[in-house]
Amino acid sequence: MYVYLDNAATTQPDVSAAIEEHISGNWHNPSSGYAPAERAFASVREAGDTLLRIAGMSGKCVFTSGGTEANNTAVFSCFRAKAHYVTSSIEHPSVYNAFRRLEAMGASVDFVKPRGFCIYARDVAELVREDTALVSIMHVNNETGAINDINSIAAAVKAKSPGTLFHSDGVQALFKTEMKLSPDIDYYTLSAHKIHALKGTGALLAREGRPVKPLLFGGGQQDGLRPGTENTLGIAAFREALIKGEESFGETKKKVRELSDMLMNLISGIDGAALNLPDERVPHILSVSFPGTRAEVLVRLLGQKGIYIGAGAACSRGKESRVLLECGVGKDIAESAVRISMSAMNTKDDIEACAEELCAAVKSLRGRGRK
Repeated sequence: MYVYLDNAATTQPDVSAAIEEHISGNWHNPSSGYAPAERAFASVREAGDTLLRIAGMSGKCVFTSGGTEANNTAVFSCFRAKAHYVTSSIEHPSVYNAFRRLEAMGASVDFVKPRGFCIYARDVAELVREDTALVSIMHVNNETGAINDINSIAAAVKAKSPGTLFHSDGVQALFKTEMKLSPDIDYYTLSAHKIHALKGTGALLAREGRPVKPLLFGGGQQDGLRPGTENTLGIAAFREALIKGEESFGETKKKVRELSDMLMNLISGIDGAALNLPDERVPHILSVSFPGTRAEVLVRLLGQKGIYIGAGAACSRGKESRVLLECGVGKDIAESAVRISMSAMNTKDDIEACAEELCAAVKSLRGRGRK
């Protein structure tokens, strides 16, 4: 049996056309001056234009090694010694730990807490000051699937302090929810391998006139903002996945919503199951806890059956969920939470198999605990 339900961690690539084209002729260095290299350069530019169009932004697209580098670039581009910053306590580690680093560098940082599973505009705005350089609030939470209304949050920030810049981590949002970004959003970050492209490619979108400072130094690629030879294969694959994702967005969302609803119904029949459900969430992520068990043990047991799910964030393997604890759930809920994340490649048979084996694993673990 092979059932993959950890799509929030990474997705199965579906970009064979870009890979074949790259190998057969589009592999040249885009910084070189001859015709094949010019075609590679044009391919990079087209991918950036596609991302900006889908996001509804005018400005620049800087390709990076992934979401982590893109998030860090946005945060540190806005660094000013002794300035003030605001982010949430449930951000992805690539944002949360970047702000912790700003603190160590002498900045003042406020971490807004969620109410329920979401971040709300008025709570963010209350923390904004005249000297607030940057506010960063994620679009979709990677553990719970909670959707934050980033347009409203950004508007509240600008109303309080027009000069404050606003960034949102959109890695889990692309083709999972509507991406109609308001002009109040200055930076937006994305990652290719969450939408059936390849690992090792991310992007920072920045509106015209917003500062972007390089983390790396070298040649003049991407206007010197991200030096180093561009990952032309990853970028071309990203563009293919973008075009496919845009075309199938409505159909995919409907299918995944049906699978998610089916899974919730099946799981609710498991004794003691606790669904960690935000008021607004994307359908592809479902967080569920089984008090009396441990998430990593459940993940291992299902893996032995060929069913692959996650325990919290993939980059926080083996650690208790900071996000769920900040959302106010009990320790027993946080340490037993698994993340089941779906894509259009999944089927109803996958969902039934997952629910059946999850039920058996929970019963087995609780039975051991009573001995």
